[in-house]
Amino acid sequence: MAARAIQIGEAGGSVAAAIATYRQRRGWDQAYLAERVSDAGRPMSTSVLGKIESGARRVDVDDLVAVAAALEVSPSALLPGGEERADPFEEAAAPGQVRARVLEDIAALGDLEALDTTAPTLAAIAVRLAQEIDAPASLGNSLQGLSKELRQVLADLRSCAPEERDDDDDLDDLATPD
Repeated sequence: MAARAIQIGEAGGSVAAAIATYRQRRGWDQAYLAERVSDAGRPMSTSVLGKIESGARRVDVDDLVAVAAALEVSPSALLPGGEERADPFEEAAAPGQVRARVLEDIAALGDLEALDTTAPTLAAIAVRLAQEIDAPASLGNSLQGLSKELRQVLADLRSCAPEERDDDDDLDDLATPD
């Protein structure tokens, strides 16, 4: 008689949804998160991560800890009924200097949703890169490479914004009576 697979329960479904939510908030694709999980010491393919997020694969404790580390949250943040899901990527209290400036620049661009379908994704990528620049040693990335990539993403993001209108029509002298 063949063994029947144990179905993923409500808690497993909640963990899967939390992983996908945190990943998407950061603007990361599954390949990038799988790479970060592997870098955290738990080899994981994009296919396996996709199965986890879809609820087709159970998450064991080792997977949970590695995925949480890669997402920069505590493992309990991924569990139902655990700690409040405060996302450090969305906290405005104490972002790093680079991230703070990138967030200011993005805010200055205005409503990204209305500009271009790629703008929100570019903004998320810019924030992720800024976060990595603020703490490159913890992620093992080259500061020079991250800076170069961030400059390119910000240039792409600025190109999505409409050009500012020149409000100076040189007619100021006509507006005031003599």
